[in-house]
Amino acid sequence: MAQQQRRTAWDIETVLVHSGRSSHIESPSGTPTAPPIYASTTYLHENMQMLDTVFDGTTPEGQPAYVYARHGNPNTCALEDALTQAEGGVGTAVFGSGMAAIQAALLAAGLTGGAKIVASQDLYGPTIGLLRKVFVPIGVELALTDLCSPDAAAFIRAEQPDIIYVETLSNPLVKLVDLAMIGEVAQEVGAVTITDNTFATPYLARPIEHGFDLVIHSATKYISGHGDSTGGTVTSSKNTLLNQLKHYALMLGAVLSPFEAHLLLRGLRTLPLRMERHCANALQVARFLEQHPAVARVYYPGLPSHPHHVLASNLLKCEHYGGLLAFELKQQSREAAFRFIDSLQLCLPATTLGDVFSQVSYPATSSHRTLTAGERKSMGIADGCIRLSVGIEHVEDIINDLDQGLQRATELG
Repeated sequence: MAQQQRRTAWDIETVLVHSGRSSHIESPSGTPTAPPIYASTTYLHENMQMLDTVFDGTTPEGQPAYVYARHGNPNTCALEDALTQAEGGVGTAVFGSGMAAIQAALLAAGLTGGAKIVASQDLYGPTIGLLRKVFVPIGVELALTDLCSPDAAAFIRAEQPDIIYVETLSNPLVKLVDLAMIGEVAQEVGAVTITDNTFATPYLARPIEHGFDLVIHSATKYISGHGDSTGGTVTSSKNTLLNQLKHYALMLGAVLSPFEAHLLLRGLRTLPLRMERHCANALQVARFLEQHPAVARVYYPGLPSHPHHVLASNLLKCEHYGGLLAFELKQQSREAAFRFIDSLQLCLPATTLGDVFSQVSYPATSSHRTLTAGERKSMGIADGCIRLSVGIEHVEDIINDLDQGLQRATELG
């Protein structure tokens, strides 16, 4: 009991370091500090009666039990337990990708024919595509709007949706949603709330504490942190929704492999250290870019010029504003953006983010390529917009690379 009481008092940094690690000796031969990878697809039990008994995932004593990989295995369960502690939920389901996690969360929330969803217009492009191409054709009513606006609460009350879907930090302009306000108005209208917390991570924000029901992560990003594993997670604040998540995880078959779960759990242990460096570097880079003559505008919530700076200072971990930013070149064109990216020597031209490496992308051809030019413009994504995921390299090296890239692109232009 004393051990359990001490563990509940641990800070999230300590919880994550020890995530997935057993706190007691399970075998007289010794217990490894890092859990092994369980690659088996099936699990044997002492007799058929016991196999039948544990098919629901637990032993008669309430301990985890395994029968088949699609139903779960020790590696995925360890990752689920760690994320549940990190987000402060009642349970987590893990999936083979972030998009699989988003689909399962929407289904678990009850998004089916006749249901209405209010979603932020600033969502990740494929998330909007999923809503439009998969859910709208089966009779779902979709209302996209600016949920970062002061008018968001009034819009939700007028629409009376069944589900509200937002991102804690938007892609690519890092806008912030007032999670507490959304959670409060959702309770008024009886809506299920979902947020994609990928960019903030549980280290910077815990949406369940603000009244949210489901929290999604593309674990491929900051949770993995090393560009070597793909996965998605959904943490629930309610057992009823968790049961639905587990059901869809089983039925959809978008399972996370034990190898990926092992890598994601390893990444989770160093998340606080990496986020500290990501945030510190990003703030310095944002300040540099804000003063650069080739840059028209910088989007980073750590800057006082960002429209949601005050909200970010209250919502996110003290003086930590994330590792993602965007900026606009003064030369507002696809050609100028390409020249800049092609001139970089350190920052990698990648269609992902959240890795230890600094990574740049052009939203119009990556995260938001499925949207029309008009839709991107309405979201504020200009033709000269560059997304930058600031890595954990020495910050002067990052700044020098950006500087030479901006200078070279300007000269060539």
